[in-house]
Amino acid sequence: MSTLSLPSYTGEPLQLQTPSYSAEPLLHEIRISQGLRHPLATRFSAEFIKDSKRGSLRLRLSGQENNVAIPTFGIHGPVQGTLEVLKPEGLAFVAVRVHRGVSQSEGDRRWGTTTTVLCSEALTLWRKGVDPGPCPSSFPFSVALPTTFSDERGSWSLPPTYEAHLTGMPGFTANVDYSVTAVASKTKNVKLGLGVTTVSTPFIYYPRTRPSIMVPPRLEAINSSPGLRMSSNWRVHESLIAARIPGSSPRGVVCSFYTPASHVWCMRHPIQYHITFTGPAVSLATLLTYMPSRTGASPIRACSRIQLLRQTTVDVKNEYTPVGATSEMWRTRNIGEGSLHRTGDGPNWLSFAGEIDVHSEVTIGGFKAAGLWVKDCIVFSIAPPDPLKGPIGDMRCVIPIRLVTDPWSPAAVHSDTFVPQASPTPSEVHSTREQAGNGNS
Repeated sequence: MSTLSLPSYTGEPLQLQTPSYSAEPLLHEIRISQGLRHPLATRFSAEFIKDSKRGSLRLRLSGQENNVAIPTFGIHGPVQGTLEVLKPEGLAFVAVRVHRGVSQSEGDRRWGTTTTVLCSEALTLWRKGVDPGPCPSSFPFSVALPTTFSDERGSWSLPPTYEAHLTGMPGFTANVDYSVTAVASKTKNVKLGLGVTTVSTPFIYYPRTRPSIMVPPRLEAINSSPGLRMSSNWRVHESLIAARIPGSSPRGVVCSFYTPASHVWCMRHPIQYHITFTGPAVSLATLLTYMPSRTGASPIRACSRIQLLRQTTVDVKNEYTPVGATSEMWRTRNIGEGSLHRTGDGPNWLSFAGEIDVHSEVTIGGFKAAGLWVKDCIVFSIAPPDPLKGPIGDMRCVIPIRLVTDPWSPAAVHSDTFVPQASPTPSEVHSTREQAGNGNS
């Protein structure tokens, strides 16, 4: 077999080697194009620093804003940073622990506290006799946060940091707390507490959420009943209003409340809706006196109202709760007030449109965790002065919804930075309507 001379090979020429890259253009470079990026996708570069009481341990948590009082981490975390051991001599064990739990207390904790641990993870950084060499003076660490947890009730998404105060005697408080603790011990038995130094800080868990689908545009107004061109992307919720007027229909007036079918909104965008009323002209004329006018003012201010309500429910069941007895306490508060303006009318119909701005202090959506349940709903109510004998009866329409932290965007669809949220489940709808039907605060 003949042998041919093979060419010799050398390393790649310098100009063909992989160049180095930087996140931002250098002085001699320009940015030609940039893909879609969510405005909140900023990566913070500051550190949160906390020392132990005697200064022998220093906990540095990375990825934080400047001068924050409490560090914040999002979905997956990770809770990461560096543990500095300023006095490593004589140590036998070094670790970091991340704790997550739901606590319930009565009477400002005077009557006892019950804590449900969602999960607790420990990361051993160094052990004498197991890991080589003397104890280092610095340990980088990273602990990923799970996205779900399980209990006897089922499997749930990891809830955000939350605090709720329910009124009553002696009162009730429910908290979702997160903390990270670093431990340095001179003995391997940390539970004894001898020669143990710790540094701990709470942190805020803030999972960002988004709608699973895009919110559709408003419905088109038309000049025939019911005044709107319906779309499959919107859903109608019907309620009946009794009318006791000569010439009115035995069925009364039909109220149709239109919302996007998904029922999922970004809390920083207005929640838009349409409302139509259909029925005999004499009934609509009477009803109109209880609704806002074309200028936005309401002739009878207390008669019609659109609210965004947040329900916080706590299951306080214990071994002393009788079988079959209700074991839930709940609080309802107003987190947004709706507007309403008239957009059209006809011989047998009236059409309105409006929107709700969510209060700025609301920063998280609903969740369910270890007996604590936070739910949101839109409530449209009409309460005339004499609903039993007057010309128009009362009405209360409850529409469960889900609030998310971020809007839908094409860039976020395939991102693991957000948790996509679907419509409320049938059980959520039933529970929300049952409790909202008992009134509001």
